[in-house]
Amino acid sequence: MNKSIAFLLLAFGLFTYGAQAQIKLNNVGVGVSYWNRSYSDANEKYVLISSEADGDFTKGGVMPFISAELNLYRSFSLDGRVGLWTGDFSSEGRFGDLTISESIDQTLIPLSLGLTYNFNEILRDDFNFLVGVGVNRYFVQNKVSRTIEGGAGSEASETFSGNNYGAYLKAGLEYMLSDSFGLLLEGRYNTGFYTQSFRTSLDSELESEQISVRGFEIGLSLRYSFLKGTDDDDEAPVEFE
Repeated sequence: MNKSIAFLLLAFGLFTYGAQAQIKLNNVGVGVSYWNRSYSDANEKYVLISSEADGDFTKGGVMPFISAELNLYRSFSLDGRVGLWTGDFSSEGRFGDLTISESIDQTLIPLSLGLTYNFNEILRDDFNFLVGVGVNRYFVQNKVSRTIEGGAGSEASETFSGNNYGAYLKAGLEYMLSDSFGLLLEGRYNTGFYTQSFRTSLDSELESEQISVRGFEIGLSLRYSFLKGTDDDDEAPVEFE
């Protein structure tokens, strides 16, 4: 997973650098959001030793991210973002004289790409309202460990990795602090899932379950704009005598 993170960040950096040189780059940004996964379906605890099939689930966490936006046509742009979300899950069950404790340390890397529409032309010069829709590519790493008290069978932590797709809707309001810097308050609704294999007991057969990652997200980011103070249509014409 460390190699995956390094690769994603390197690819994102090369992408934004090359795009700035060849394509009209609207802005780049860095920020932090709070992503609260909330639903009634199976969750990470469902695959642990004292699983519960029913019941509402909620799990929130702070996620740092970086972003970039490329202009496509007029107010339409292509928006890209990569974040890092982590969460811990634990469960305990008793089987006779044995006490079994299991835990999952999870890392989620959502890589997002979507279409954004900016309403900056109909608002004041120092505000920009935006909406968007896109696709998330989730890179998931679960570090699972088991401890057994009262008998043998404890296992060292083992890491499982996978990935899958989802989607998002977003809306945001940006306040321009200056010609170049803007502060963006943005809300998103993320959907998607990944598949996890597990056993309901020590001697049961291996099963698989789709684990949802959907939930609301709200974040704040500082963006550097390459558009303020420049307009190709306002360039002075070349005169010949």
